[in-house]
Amino acid sequence: VKGTVTIKLRNVPWDQALDIILKSKQLGKDEVGNIIRIAPIATLRAEQKEAADAAKASLSLQPLRVRLVPVNYANAKDMADRLKDTLTERGSVSVDVRTNTLIVKDVQEALLRAEGIVRNLDTQTPEVLIESRIVEAATSFSRQVGVQWGGNVSMAPTFGNPTGLIFPNILAVAGAADDPAAPVSGLQGVGAPNFAVNMPAPIGINNGGGIGFVLGSAGGAAQLNLRLSAAENSGTIKTISSPRAVTLDNVQATIGQGVSIPYAQTSAAGVNTTFIEARLELAVTPHVTQEGSIQMSVRVTNNQPNPQLTGANGQPSISRREANTQVLVKDGDTTVIGGIYTRRNSEAFNEVPLLSKIPVLGWLFKKKAVTDDRTELLIFITPRIVNRSQSVVAAGQSDDSQKQ
Repeated sequence: VKGTVTIKLRNVPWDQALDIILKSKQLGKDEVGNIIRIAPIATLRAEQKEAADAAKASLSLQPLRVRLVPVNYANAKDMADRLKDTLTERGSVSVDVRTNTLIVKDVQEALLRAEGIVRNLDTQTPEVLIESRIVEAATSFSRQVGVQWGGNVSMAPTFGNPTGLIFPNILAVAGAADDPAAPVSGLQGVGAPNFAVNMPAPIGINNGGGIGFVLGSAGGAAQLNLRLSAAENSGTIKTISSPRAVTLDNVQATIGQGVSIPYAQTSAAGVNTTFIEARLELAVTPHVTQEGSIQMSVRVTNNQPNPQLTGANGQPSISRREANTQVLVKDGDTTVIGGIYTRRNSEAFNEVPLLSKIPVLGWLFKKKAVTDDRTELLIFITPRIVNRSQSVVAAGQSDDSQKQ
């Protein structure tokens, strides 16, 4: 190779300077050990083509060999499709379905390459144990305070206080708010007064308490009855559900428990019964990464019947709570994928118009009911790799340690 070139370089390594000069003159280089051979690019390409043709001819002269490659975990048919691109033109691969074995026919070099591919791909699929805890805590509180008061005032000769009139000779005033059809249990010891204000708390056996007063004259011409009643209820309910499921990598696992509630639907054709599912269900699709972490697509559904809310025919409504998300968690770690906090607070008054607005004394003309219900739902997920030491995760970590 001969020629001249004019170039000005400063602080440039010699190998980079050589590449620039060769490129400007349509030249190439071939490195063999510490020797650099320079030739026209066309010459080097021709030599490379001759070397490739010679290698191909050498392979065509090598004898064909047959190798049985067992496949333990993967599907042999799928593995055969992957090996076809790695074999030579003379090579072939077939599958023995009964033993899940590959029958590979090719030259020695191609056989070694095929065995290496099968060894790296035919690994045990990771199994993942999904442990979940669905914790639902409900706190309820209610308080009702009521009042009943009334009585009667009579003016008659029998009581010694006549009106002094021919008509009316007898005069009586009594409360008229009493409802004999709905007596308040627990307060009959005070008598059966005629209430002017009848707004009791719903008390009874094991539910609230009350106190009654009777004020009257000796002859019974005037009588005042007063009953104060109060009831308070509080409670805490904690429900823990722990569904578990084991599944393979990238395979969805679903586990659920619940009831089917029948709903009657009336139409021109008659009455049809439809069943609505009220159930707790966990659906998880895990994916194990080479680092041993677990990526999960999680869907949790907690649908429960609510007897407090019913339909037209008395069927309970369905309270739905759902969470749908994707998370990345380390093996054995726990994550919270969702939480729902609900609070219902209410105050209700039963009042006598106008009189209930009087300061202080207004409490004698009204009833107060307070409720405070709180519900909290938390969902915890803990994934664990069951066969970590035998799965592809261990193989991947082993390769990483060898590289280091």
